[in-house]
Amino acid sequence: MAGKKPIIRLMFARIKEAFYELSEEEQGKFMLKDRKNWEELGCKLLMMIDCRWSNEEWNYVGVEKWPSIEALEKRAKFEYEELEKYRYVESKTYLGTQESFAEYGKE
Repeated sequence: MAGKKPIIRLMFARIKEAFYELSEEEQGKFMLKDRKNWEELGCKLLMMIDCRWSNEEWNYVGVEKWPSIEALEKRAKFEYEELEKYRYVESKTYLGTQESFAEYGKE
């Protein structure tokens, strides 16, 4: 197991039509609620890549740093039960821990 290392979540996301059918106000509320939960759980967004112009499968690729697996479990529950993210975003995620390869291949 990862122990006490922060968890890195690599996320691929495609925005569904249902999100675009929301009013601008509803979209804004969704994004604020999403961001507030990130912050409450200690997530740090390391990078967000806009792939819409170059990729038909995914709109965005994100790299997030979470303080623990427990924080991610709380996040998963929030995404499903409160945010109902599945209605608005299709996603694929991978979890891992950060490693340093500074010494890789050196004698």
